[in-house]
Amino acid sequence: MGKEPEDTPAAQNAMTEPKTEYWRRNARRYDRAVKLLNRRFSEMALAVGEAVADADEVLEVAAGTGMVTAAAAPGVKRYVATDATQEMLNLLQLRVDGATNVEVRIADALNLDFPDDSFDAVIIANLLHLLEDPARALSEARRVLRPGGKLVVPTFAHGQGWLANILSRLLILRGFRVATRFRKEQLDALVTEAGFEVVDGRWFKGLLPLRFVAAQLPV
Repeated sequence: MGKEPEDTPAAQNAMTEPKTEYWRRNARRYDRAVKLLNRRFSEMALAVGEAVADADEVLEVAAGTGMVTAAAAPGVKRYVATDATQEMLNLLQLRVDGATNVEVRIADALNLDFPDDSFDAVIIANLLHLLEDPARALSEARRVLRPGGKLVVPTFAHGQGWLANILSRLLILRGFRVATRFRKEQLDALVTEAGFEVVDGRWFKGLLPLRFVAAQLPV
């Protein structure tokens, strides 16, 4: 039997392309938009760096332009920064130029091209709210983490309050796709269900609040 229509390469590209095209077109606007939506983003990035400071090998998924990378990579022995679009990675490469411990490469958050037990920590910043199946991304993170490894998943909470809901809907009108409007501790619950123990959960308030969650795998 032949492949079902949704399994063909053409169909897969058709489903993926609209989601990545937005980021290709808006890569150079990303930093400004993030800082406008949450003025504490830089503070959050530093918290990510503190959370992975004791890790030798770190993977960052959906690293974008490297705003978190620049804060988290210093002091790490090996830091692999990935994204789905080359346009984002071009800007990231400029940001970390000269950092010999940082590798930059294309990667799919839902199908990571790394062996099991490859990293001491995985960072997934500002991605889970965009995914139809965020649990799958967490499953991939768990697969590539070593026992006792750390997961850090700061995520915009598009459902946390009336202002965030309004902004979220305005962003959708501009082509920005939001799959999940996280509110309260929904992100914490998702991480726990994926088999992690939450060790740090806090808010970074802004026009769009950020929920910061750090968790750990059992040893």
